[in-house]
Amino acid sequence: MALSVKTQKFLKRLLIMLLVAFSLVSVVFSVKVLFSDLNPKREATQAQASGIFTAFIYQYINEVHPVKLPPGRSWVIQSIEFPNAHSAIVETSDKQTRSRLEFIFAIEDPNIRILKITDLTNRDIEDARLALTRYYDFLRNADYENAALYYGGPIAPLVRYGGDQAPLPKLLQGYCESNTPGKRCLSFTISEGTRGEAPDTYTFTVNYYQADNTRFALPDGISDFTAHVEQRAGNIFVVDTLPFD
Repeated sequence: MALSVKTQKFLKRLLIMLLVAFSLVSVVFSVKVLFSDLNPKREATQAQASGIFTAFIYQYINEVHPVKLPPGRSWVIQSIEFPNAHSAIVETSDKQTRSRLEFIFAIEDPNIRILKITDLTNRDIEDARLALTRYYDFLRNADYENAALYYGGPIAPLVRYGGDQAPLPKLLQGYCESNTPGKRCLSFTISEGTRGEAPDTYTFTVNYYQADNTRFALPDGISDFTAHVEQRAGNIFVVDTLPFD
């Protein structure tokens, strides 16, 4: 059956419109694919970020280190830690000085952009000292509940001051009341700390003073006492020793 002239014109016009629409869709799709390939937005994995940063920092540590050394000396990387995909803790040494730096960075593959550098050198020692100071302050003020939060040493030496079923605050109270004049732990001074031989440990020398400001000493004459602080998971610092050990 032959189509009318009017029907033929309509079908021809419809076919042309479909061809034009298909062509436009094809062009849009091609442009989208082209620009997606030219400018991919793929975030680097932590493994990729670590690798890129490691290669960068080994090559440019002396250029980016905030402390510039005199001629003949250079920074050597001792260790690198990656808390996440955008930060790194770098420990360096020049055989005379050690440093600990935190780098915040962004990966723009294949490049790297340093956003911030923070000098953490000796900050861990200061955090350990702060924990020790709080521990002794709480003991001196008879706040044994809070002092117990900072004690991380063995319980066995304290059992005789309250029994093996007594809570830690009660044991610390018994210790202070049994070992110091006035039945309360004494005021104190803390020397500069040093890192211990074991990782994440710190050692301080502590002196205690009686009410008349005379230095406290044991019967054998010892008046310098060693305190040990340990850094545990979650950046928590605890004291491993009792005041007069």
